[in-house]
Amino acid sequence: MGYFIFTLLPLFVVLFWLILFLLDGQKESAKRFLTLFLCVVLVNYIAHWFYFNHNYRVYRVLDSIWVFTSLSVYPLYYYYLRLLTTDTRVNKRCVWILFPAILLSLFSAVLYQIMSPEEIDLFIQEILYHNREMHSTYPLPVKLQLVRIHLFRYIFVVQVVVVVFYGIRMINRFNDKVRTYYSNVQNKELKNLRLLLLFLVFTSVVSLISNLIGKDFFTVHPYLLAVPSITHSLALFGISYAGYHQLFSIRELTREVNEGCESEIKREDEMGNVSKGLNGKEYDQLYSSLELLMQQEKIYLNPELRLNELASMLGTNRSYVSRLIHNRRNLNFCDYVNDYRIEHAKNLLTSSDGDILPIEEVALKSGFTSNSTFYRVFSVKEGISPSRYRKLHM
Repeated sequence: MGYFIFTLLPLFVVLFWLILFLLDGQKESAKRFLTLFLCVVLVNYIAHWFYFNHNYRVYRVLDSIWVFTSLSVYPLYYYYLRLLTTDTRVNKRCVWILFPAILLSLFSAVLYQIMSPEEIDLFIQEILYHNREMHSTYPLPVKLQLVRIHLFRYIFVVQVVVVVFYGIRMINRFNDKVRTYYSNVQNKELKNLRLLLLFLVFTSVVSLISNLIGKDFFTVHPYLLAVPSITHSLALFGISYAGYHQLFSIRELTREVNEGCESEIKREDEMGNVSKGLNGKEYDQLYSSLELLMQQEKIYLNPELRLNELASMLGTNRSYVSRLIHNRRNLNFCDYVNDYRIEHAKNLLTSSDGDILPIEEVALKSGFTSNSTFYRVFSVKEGISPSRYRKLHM
């Protein structure tokens, strides 16, 4: 009974989220692509179910489909990350990432077509299931199927390494863009997806080990099937949950940045492009104006302060402001604003009313939108929590 449940567990997880995505009817490219990803994974686990329940007749038809879906999972997830971080719409040329899956699955399907019923039975019983002792020699089509199995493992390993490397890089670059443009990055960064990508690596290692020791191992030791079943189910649940609740992507960022560009162009036309070609003295004056806004006007208390809004206040464009902050303070816009917010919070924590104000109120009065963000930023900058800081300085 337990074995049967573990063969179905990932299937139910994928089906649950696939239904939610379909009912949600999202028109966003990233979520539509994640829905496609889940459809492919669903087919993959249907093939898994037939394999682990020893339905030989059906699985020999599904084996080549399983090859395609298994080698499509990581490329599709990679492109899903691209739609969150880099591409605003699906590029049809992205189909090339599926070429290894297409070619190897076609290779497998052709071999099945030219194999005799006896050769298919030999391949399934001795190589896929190890129900019988393996021969020392096999007919050519069976040998080629063995080559396909080894190629599959090599391609899978390469896919994992490439997708994780480029996936993390894309997420980091996107987060840097967000922190350059927004002072409040809550619900905009993709840290959860980065963690999920790393967890997906762990899941893939489990899959690879499962392939190396042989799927038949789990038919002999059915209770161990719980390990890949649970890890895969958790990874798929996490990916789907994060994707379902991810409301911000490169599409929203690009739209807001473009709106800022239109405002800058209009403003520069009205001012006669005075912000172009700033000399050293003008650069110093711009920095003085910036510090004046921060120190006297305390614009950092606006929790939704954006780079283009700050540039508008200074009568210049966001590129100059971003470069100015980086050159003078070696910080991005978000960290620069948060430095002022933390200093303001420290003053509140050590004021005469500091022991009365709840930490949540200190966070809100300092320009943070949530207590958790305040704790995280404060702890990173000061090395201790806000409550601990108050105890030490009161």
